[in-house]
Amino acid sequence: MQVVTPFHRSDIEYISKSNYFYSDTRKAYIFATTKNEYGYRCFKNQVFQQDVLIPNKSIHFVEDEAENWAKGTVE
Repeated sequence: MQVVTPFHRSDIEYISKSNYFYSDTRKAYIFATTKNEYGYRCFKNQVFQQDVLIPNKSIHFVEDEAENWAKGTVE
């Protein structure tokens, strides 16, 4: 189950600046929470849209979802 959350999350431990996916107008950064759950942070035209937390999934699954969002396959 994916959980969409606001920009100011107190539980994000790390946001990757090197592990991200992008298209012309979209970018998604992978993050990890203090509970070792992964998600991705979404931007359109450099404006924050949402955080998507995907608990109980591997980093590889979250990377695939972030890539799909950046390509516009998933909203």
